[in-house]
Parts: sequence; C-alpha cells; structure tokens
Amino acid sequence: MLSSRKAVIYYLFHSGFVVEYGDYLFIFDYYKQPHKTASNGFTENELVDKIAESRYVFAFVSHGHYDHFNPRIFDWKKYNPSLTYILSSDIWSSGLKVDNEGIYFFLSPGDYIKKHDIMVRAYGSTDLGVSFMLNIGEFSIFHAGDLNWWHWADESTEDELKEEERKFKSEVEKIREKNIDIMFFPVDPRLGEHYWIGGAYMLEKFHPRLFVPMHFGGNSYITKQIADRMKYLDIPIIKINYEGQRFEFNF
Repeated sequence: MLSSRKAVIYYLFHSGFVVEYGDYLFIFDYYKQPHKTASNGFTENELVDKIAESRYVFAFVSHGHYDHFNPRIFDWKKYNPSLTYILSSDIWSSGLKVDNEGIYFFLSPGDYIKKHDIMVRAYGSTDLGVSFMLNIGEFSIFHAGDLNWWHWADESTEDELKEEERKFKSEVEKIREKNIDIMFFPVDPRLGEHYWIGGAYMLEKFHPRLFVPMHFGGNSYITKQIADRMKYLDIPIIKINYEGQRFEFNF
C-alpha cells in the first residue's frame, strides 16, 4: 500500500517526463537529457541517481519515433537491475532483441500487464504506437504518446480533417478508465490555431485532476496558452518554463 498520495513530476523534454509516486519511479518517452537551465533543474545525473535509488522503476516508450525513443534507456538497467521496460510493440519490430530476464514488455493496443501492484494498459494512437494508462491502487496516470486530434488545417482536405477527428474520438472512446489523476497530452504548436482542440476534448471528457501539456519541443509558451484558454474548467494545467522543471502535487 502506498504511504503517500504525493506525486513529483519532472519535465525532461518534449513528451518526456519523470513521475515519482511512493516507491515508484516512472519515466515516459525519454528522448534527450534535460539541460540544467535553472537552480532547481533536473539533470541527467540526477535521473541516474533516482533510477539507482528507487525501489520500482518503469521506463515507458509509446512508439519508435526519434522524439519519443532513445535506445540509451537500455543502459539504465545497469543502475537498477529490477528496472522494467514497457514498450510499444513497434519498438520490438525495430530489431530490439529480447532476453530472458523478464524486464521487457511489448504492448499493442488492448494489451495489459500487471507488475509490482501496477496495472498498465495500452490504448491506441492516431499516429504510431500506443498510449498508456497506469493504475496504482486508486491512483491513475495517462500518457497519450502521439494520440491526438491531428488537425492539420493547412495541409489537409475537408474529408481528411473529418477522418482525423473520427479516428481520434474513436480511440478515446476505448479508454475504460474515467477517473484520471494525471493526464499527459500533446499540445503541439505546429497545429497553429488548432493546437488546443485535442487537449480541450480530453479535459472536457475526463476532467483529470491534473493536466500536463507535452509534445511542444522547445516551445513551452504553449503550456501557458492552453492553461489560460481552458481556465474556465478549473482544472490545474501545468505551465512549463524550462527543461528539468520540478512540480509537486498532492492527490
């Protein structure tokens, strides 16, 4: 049983985050090391220390795109032999060899695993790979990977835009869990004026207790924009200012 309902979140870069929760350390979509840009920034060395010191460590990769997957994550095993890798099945098809240690799990949409009192379920994406839902007792985390309402208005026909909307809403309807504590979701400035529509849909449908924007590269200003735009929902939305930034929440 977890003794704490406190979650500490570290922003790495793009869609990469670290979440500390009780005895657990979750690392999502690590792509490049954070640079220390402020006095309390989170560095690569600090990440390695946390991996070594934590009781249960899970590294998640939602898909094999370069901005979500860095093979150097497999070096972390030497710091903590009990580390568990939960990877989209397209990573397996990229040629990674599985050993017999039982630490690699390759999931396709609809698959799930249970380990160390964690339930992990893979849902679909509107691009490559999967999205992840984690349940630790009554606590839940959703990391969307590249699941988003990809409304490329300047590059698509009206029929293509309608199909993107249909695909997105169809995937979201498959999510069984209706109470989500932390939701990580793309807010991509490349979508122009439509950057917010996928996030708004998820906020209004699930009302997570905390919403964390991601998939914006170095354009962290977008996190303040969506927080301001969606403030009428009275749902906390993280505003990110720099790589390695730390956030603490009690649930």
